[in-house]
Amino acid sequence: MGKRKSSAKPPPRKRMDKLDTVFSCPFCNHGTSVECRIDMKNLIGEAVCGICQESFSMTITGILHCK
Repeated sequence: MGKRKSSAKPPPRKRMDKLDTVFSCPFCNHGTSVECRIDMKNLIGEAVCGICQESFSMTITGILHCK
């Protein structure tokens, strides 16, 4: 009698890399001046430039606030 064929283990799941929270501003082109914040309590995401004070905010959806 032969040995039973062992089943292959499934490959490990890839980890999601953390997203950047600091970007260059598209209005004033200053590097690393835009800071992004996500308010999970009120479901609002906000991006604010520290140099030219431009800001953008929107409500986040299920796909945006998954970890």
